[in-house]
Amino acid sequence: MKRKYWFQKSLRRLLVDMHIPDWNPELLSEFDPEIYAEMMELAKVDTAEIYAGSCLGLCYWPTKIGYPHQQLNGRDLLGETMKACRKRGITPQIYLNVWSRAAYDGHPEWRVILQNGKGTCEHMAWRFGLCCHNSGYGDFFLKMLDELNASYETPGFWIDMIGNYYFCICESCRRRFREETPFEDIPDTADWSNPAFIAYNQCRAKWLGEFASKIYDIVKNRTPDRTVTLQTASIGRGYFSGVNEDFLNSSDYLAGDFIGNRMEQSYICKYFSMLSKNRPIEFMTPRCENLMHHTTTRSFHNLQMRAYAAVANQASFTLIDAIDPKGTLDRRFYEMAGKLNETYSQYEEFIRPDSVCIHDVAVYHSMESCNLLDKTPMKLLDLESGSVAPGKLERMNIAKTLQQEHILWTMVRGSNVQDLLKSPVIILSDCSALADRDCAALEEYVRNGGKLYASYRTSLYELGKGIRKDFKLAECFGIHFTGEKTQKITYVSPVNDDILKDVVKDYPLMLESPQLKITAAPETEILGTLTLPISTAEELYQFGSAISNPPMIETGLPALTRHRYGKGEVIYIAGDLESLPFDLHRNVFANLILQLTGDSKTVRSNAPAWVEFSLYDLPEEKQYVFSCLNLPSELPALPVHDLKISLQLPGKSQVDKIRLIPENQEIQFNCDSNSRVNFELSVLKDFALFVIFYD
Repeated sequence: MKRKYWFQKSLRRLLVDMHIPDWNPELLSEFDPEIYAEMMELAKVDTAEIYAGSCLGLCYWPTKIGYPHQQLNGRDLLGETMKACRKRGITPQIYLNVWSRAAYDGHPEWRVILQNGKGTCEHMAWRFGLCCHNSGYGDFFLKMLDELNASYETPGFWIDMIGNYYFCICESCRRRFREETPFEDIPDTADWSNPAFIAYNQCRAKWLGEFASKIYDIVKNRTPDRTVTLQTASIGRGYFSGVNEDFLNSSDYLAGDFIGNRMEQSYICKYFSMLSKNRPIEFMTPRCENLMHHTTTRSFHNLQMRAYAAVANQASFTLIDAIDPKGTLDRRFYEMAGKLNETYSQYEEFIRPDSVCIHDVAVYHSMESCNLLDKTPMKLLDLESGSVAPGKLERMNIAKTLQQEHILWTMVRGSNVQDLLKSPVIILSDCSALADRDCAALEEYVRNGGKLYASYRTSLYELGKGIRKDFKLAECFGIHFTGEKTQKITYVSPVNDDILKDVVKDYPLMLESPQLKITAAPETEILGTLTLPISTAEELYQFGSAISNPPMIETGLPALTRHRYGKGEVIYIAGDLESLPFDLHRNVFANLILQLTGDSKTVRSNAPAWVEFSLYDLPEEKQYVFSCLNLPSELPALPVHDLKISLQLPGKSQVDKIRLIPENQEIQFNCDSNSRVNFELSVLKDFALFVIFYD
């Protein structure tokens, strides 16, 4: 596919945070647009994401609608900086922040109000304030954006901090809630059995989607060719985030900034690529360990691995810096960024908008299931920290397990059976609140030969109504819910020691979660049974051991099952195995997945567990792009020697040649009797990318 949009051609970007107040004449007194542009040139970026306004709501252009930064004295800092960047051949994309301390202070009636009646500044002692888009602030922001759009030439806008980060109960929200629902007021508790809270959460999603759509439309109505990108990191809050299809469709491509470890990047890139209506997505990461550390620069090796990981996951790469209060920048970082981007640029031609992720396993995404069932009911105020990320840690743990086993994976969603059938195996990790249409599609998927791993409450919960009497997918799973669940410490005892790897009957596998009590259909194979301690974990007198809760009661109830359904099969576990980060649990989980993948595993290699593989098809070029990322927990990585790789490529691909990039070195290979392509790499230092040409 041709690179249709600017963001598909311009993949090396840099954003300089400029959250600088205006109370002191020293602030931004030394800012020089020419030096700023010189730093962008030094960093070898092709796009500079330039601030028009920060989270303080202070504008860097002579706005007549917004709040001008007072130390600029009418100067057009934005326009001057854009001009300086263009002079050096660097594309300026405009950044604008939805948060506004200036509007928060100037219009108390616009504030997001929390359950205790306070705004965000008063409740959390924050330096920046949140205003509610249901109030007059929504129209104010749109008018300011339209003014900005009419004033400058840019390929697109990057809109930050739009999202449901907090539960607002301001008068504007309460009035809309009363008008649009049958309920008198917003409830004070998050409770998935309360129709009023369900309605409130649905309203939050609807309202956010409407505001996102208005932002998109205000730009497109005046300048149809310009792109709009909304910060999408808030989706990490799961179903509470209110991120819906309207919100996702209001970005021409998805982007977000993240500070996490090596697994988060792989997870986020796959997650966003699944959701984005155009690709490549944008992965952003700060130069410092986090945004609080203004001077704690990450090492070159740390940032280099993040650049390589962006290549491996078909993502553009954006570095984030933060300007000094006086308006200066640290030249040393931009010299380092130049080296990073020089490396990245050697591979960017192989990052394509039409690339297809080749995978053995797909992790199913159900936003409705990311809902903290175990922690609610809970007061809204107790969910206000912004750190709630239901399901994220579990999915990242799954990602780590699959990576360590060199099982290629991606993410899927939705109810299109043909899309689902592109994945040989799908993981349903506690997908409790699957919609009926999704259940129907998954059932059809298995009937047509697909394979599922499902755990815990998958398909058992119905939003707005509570726990079902039985799994919606009971017939497909070959099990039935008895209506009971256990205490929180449980065990799975193997029936066949070959299935539960490294686990024996006398020392069964412990789960730190309850299990559902189930019965199995006659044709369902029981792989493991439920074993319990002699007491609950809370018992203070009559227990089995003072510190742990050892297994003592064998119930004989099914805990792990396998069921053939149509042409496919399902492995189901009654508890939450895949969230546990220990080697034993990862080994068991991986073995269960390998029971489903069988001999069809795409990659076989002698590489250590920390080497991450990825494989993408570039169909128009008739090329596969295969990446090997040497990413141990401690950096710099030590070289891996004598790497052997065997690939099972899709369909009947006939390989013509293999080249190692950027050396453009031709690699010797052979195809065995099982049509596997075999080749070797004498030394893997940090990263290797192979282009496999096929007919």
